[in-house]
This record gives sequence, structure tokens and C-alpha cells, in this order.
Amino acid sequence: MTAREGSEEIRLLLKRINDAWLQGRPEAIVATLNDCFHDGIVIKGPSFQTLGRGKEACVQSYVDFVRQAVIKKCELSEPVIDQSGDTAIATYAWEMTYELEGREYHESGHDLFVLARVEGRWQAIWRA
Repeated sequence: MTAREGSEEIRLLLKRINDAWLQGRPEAIVATLNDCFHDGIVIKGPSFQTLGRGKEACVQSYVDFVRQAVIKKCELSEPVIDQSGDTAIATYAWEMTYELEGREYHESGHDLFVLARVEGRWQAIWRA
């Protein structure tokens, strides 16, 4: 597999992850993210505090957000992907407006995913 092919697979994986929580029903998120996340995935918060460890907890964090928040707008930049062998780093900027508990929030930032090719397919293993 060439780096270009790997980058395209990673781009599609990130699209699946983001489409799942931006467009899917909470019940559908689980199946999609279970396929995209490694069993040992870790999700870190803005100050690199651990928000979730393990596939089940990390998937549940997405489900909980979608059940609690109304996403009014979300824009994601095209990811920048750096790949070396079976490991890759992908980053992209985001801007989102959502409502939570009756209050509207407007936030922006960047996501950073570490991905590994396991048994021939890419999976997210770390996100901040």
C-alpha cells in the first residue's frame, strides 16, 4: 500500500467517525465507531486529561454527547495526514455551535488522531 492509498483510507475513516456522530442516530453510532476504534483507544480532553479509555467508554462518550446536545452547525477542515508505515497522525480544525441544557455554545479547536493499521485496516487508537 502506498502512502497516498493509506492517506485516503485514513481520510475515509475520519469521515465515517465524524459522519456517525454528526448525522447518525445514537444507536447507529455504536456500530460505526466500534468498527473505527481500536480496543485500547484513549480520548484526551483539551488539557490532555483522560476523558475515556477503552473502546466501550470512548464510543459511549460520543453517544452521550449526541443524546445531550443539539448540534446546530459543525464545520471540519480537510485533515492533514502524516503517515509512517502502519502509524499515522491526522489533524484537522473544527468549529461548532451546539445547544446543551438550554444554553448555546460556540467552540472551535483542533482534533488530533493517532491511527494504527491493524490486520490490514486503519483504526483510531488515540484522540485529543
